[in-house]
Amino acid sequence: MSTDLTYLIILLTGVMILLENRLKRVVILLGVQGFLLLLPLFQEEGGDGFHSIFLAGMVIVFKGLLTPIILFWTARRINSPESTFPKVGYLPTLGLLFAGAAASFIFMGAISAFFGKAHQFGLLYVLLLIYVGVIGFIVRRNWVGVIACFSIFENGTFLLTLLLKSGVPIGSELGSFLDAVLIIGAGAALRINTEKEMDKGESFR
Repeated sequence: MSTDLTYLIILLTGVMILLENRLKRVVILLGVQGFLLLLPLFQEEGGDGFHSIFLAGMVIVFKGLLTPIILFWTARRINSPESTFPKVGYLPTLGLLFAGAAASFIFMGAISAFFGKAHQFGLLYVLLLIYVGVIGFIVRRNWVGVIACFSIFENGTFLLTLLLKSGVPIGSELGSFLDAVLIIGAGAALRINTEKEMDKGESFR
């Protein structure tokens, strides 16, 4: 499988998460996307050495397992509604997606000139993946969908770092993984506390 095709598949899973309206499917797709990150990791890093093995382990633990499990457990804990429709509707959401895709293709030449043509389509797909995560912050109503789109954004920045081979130290990479999980966990805890306070308020009435 070519590297650019791998990035395209990961992008499509992000679009599916953005448009999916069932909570369980959102969580499953997010876990699938987390495991798919292993493909470009081994394609770019070659799968050799401690650095590649360390990153693969972090991807499996944090992206493939912990994030979906935390989201699913919290959603079930607070009896979150299964439906996660976007608050602006599907047509405006699709419009934002097409606008971003069109703008990316228009600036393809600038992307190639700045980053080179080695992975110009892969870079395009990664930038679009980050854009999908940003759209999710805007259009999602359900908190699970918002956090899932934050994870998409995080996955996109991880792939961008991998693609550009910026040589980020291992400690910084571990910190970014931990930071993402802590934010997700904090959001989940805040949601649980909010639901408990609402239940207490209703019980006093």
